[in-house]
Amino acid sequence: MDVNQPTMVKTPARWWRADQGRLWINLVLIIVSGALAGFSAGSLGILPLLWLALATLWQCLSHRSVVQGLMPAAAWGGAALLSSHIWLLWLHPLDWVGVPNALSWPLTLLLWLLVGAGGSLTVSIWWWLARFYPLQQFHGGLTMALLWGCGEVLLARGPLFWLGLSAVVAPHDRALAGLGSFGGPGLLAAVQVLAGWWIWRCCCSTSHRRRRWLAGGTGVILVLHGIGFVGLAGTQGPTIPMGVLQPVIPTRQKFTRAAMVALEQRLELAMATSAQQGASWLLLPEGTLALDQGPPGGAALGLVAGGFRRQQQGLRSSLLVYPAGSSTPALALDKHRLVLLGEWLPWGGLLENFGLSAVGGLQPGPGDRLLAGEPLPWRAGVAICYEIAQSHGLAHATHRGAQLLLAVANLDPYPRILHQQFLALAQQRAIETSRWLVAASNTGPTALINSRGQITAQLEPAVATSTVWQVPLRTELTLYSRLGDWPLLMSGFLLALICGHPPMHQPPSTPI
Repeated sequence: MDVNQPTMVKTPARWWRADQGRLWINLVLIIVSGALAGFSAGSLGILPLLWLALATLWQCLSHRSVVQGLMPAAAWGGAALLSSHIWLLWLHPLDWVGVPNALSWPLTLLLWLLVGAGGSLTVSIWWWLARFYPLQQFHGGLTMALLWGCGEVLLARGPLFWLGLSAVVAPHDRALAGLGSFGGPGLLAAVQVLAGWWIWRCCCSTSHRRRRWLAGGTGVILVLHGIGFVGLAGTQGPTIPMGVLQPVIPTRQKFTRAAMVALEQRLELAMATSAQQGASWLLLPEGTLALDQGPPGGAALGLVAGGFRRQQQGLRSSLLVYPAGSSTPALALDKHRLVLLGEWLPWGGLLENFGLSAVGGLQPGPGDRLLAGEPLPWRAGVAICYEIAQSHGLAHATHRGAQLLLAVANLDPYPRILHQQFLALAQQRAIETSRWLVAASNTGPTALINSRGQITAQLEPAVATSTVWQVPLRTELTLYSRLGDWPLLMSGFLLALICGHPPMHQPPSTPI
C-alpha cells in the first residue's frame, strides 16, 4: 500500500447522513405501501396489492429498533387509515348538523387526522407485540396474524371502527370470502395478514427455500379457496316481493319546502308502483321521514322506513314499520351505533357551550338488531348506516331467526369511495350469515345482494327511482352465525400464550 496515497475516511457525521438518507427513502416507501393498502381495502380491491403492502409491514416488524421498526410501522398504519378514510373530508361543511362554518373545516380535518393517528397507534401496538414471537417461523407469523384479526373484531365492537382488511375480499374473491361464514371478518383479516407474511418470507429466503415457500403457500391458498367455496353453498328458500325507493334528496336541503314536496311526490309514486307490481312492503333509506312525519294516507302497502322518533325524552334515528293504511308505526328498531360528528360528539355537554348543541342530539338505542313481530310476515336483521361494519350484530340477529338482512343508509354527501366500501361490507355480511341483503340508500348504493355475496341488482346512483325485487328468505345457519367471534378470539389468545417468549434480539431480514 502506498503510504503517500490519500485514504478516504468516512467520519461518523457522513455515515449518519448516509443512514439518514436510506431511512428517509425507506420511510417514503413504507408510506406509499400503507396508502396502497388503504386504497386496496377501500376502493381498488386488489388482493395481491394488499398482500404486497402487508409484506412491507412484516419487514418493519423484523426490526426491533424504534427508528427502523416502530416509526415505519406507525407510518404504514397512519397512511393506510388516511387513504381508506379520505371520504371523511366530504363531511365539510358541517352546518347541516349545527357546526358553525368557522369550525367546520378544522373539525373535519382534525377528525381525519385522528383516524390516521388511531391507525398509527394500533399498528404500533401490533409491532410491540411482535417482539414476543419468532416471526421467522410459521407459528410466530400465525400468532401475529390471529392477533390482528382479534384486534379488528374487538375494535368493531366499539364506536369508531369502520373498515378492516376483510372488506377487500368479498367484491373480488368470493370463494376466499366464503371463509367468513366459518369465522367472520376476523378470520378473513388474519388470512390477509398471513398471506403478507408468506410473501415476506418468500422474498427473504434463499432461492432453494423460496421455491418451497412458494409451492407450500400456493397450496394453502388453494385449499382455503376450496373451504371458502363450500361455505357459500346453501338451498334457495321462498321469496317475497319487496319494493325499494331511492329518493335522492340532498341532505343539506332535506328540510327545505321544495325537498319535502319532492319527497312526498316520489314516495307516493313509489308506493303506487310497488303495489301494482305485487309488493306488500316498501323499504325507505335511513332518515327519509322527518320527526312526526308519517306516510301518505290510504297507502296500499306497508312501509319499512328510516325516520326519527322520540323515546325516553331523547331523539333517535330508527327503522319504523307502518302497516298498510296506517300513519302510526307499529314497530321500531332504533339505531345503536351513531356516527361521530354527524350524530354525536364526545363530551357533548361541554361542547354545547361552544355553539355545538345541534350536534350529538341523537341517542343510541339497544344493541339488538332483529326486527320482528306483527305486522311483519318475516324476520330481518337490520344495519342502519354505520352498523354495517358490525358483523356480530347481524350474525346474532340471524341466530335468533332473521330470514333476510336490511341495510339502510344516507350516504349523501359522501363520495363514491364510501359507497364502494358500504357495498363491500354489505356483501361480506351476506356471506357470513348466508342471507340475502337489501341495501337502500338515499343517493346510492341501493342494491340486492344474494347469500353468496353477489350483487344481483342495483339502482343507478344519484337517480330518483324505485323498484321491486324478489327476495328469498332463508333459515339455514352458518358456523359464524352459531358461534360468532369466540372461536377466533379464544384461538388467538391461547396461541399468543403458548408461543410467546420474553423479548429478544432478532437479526433483521434481508430487505424486500
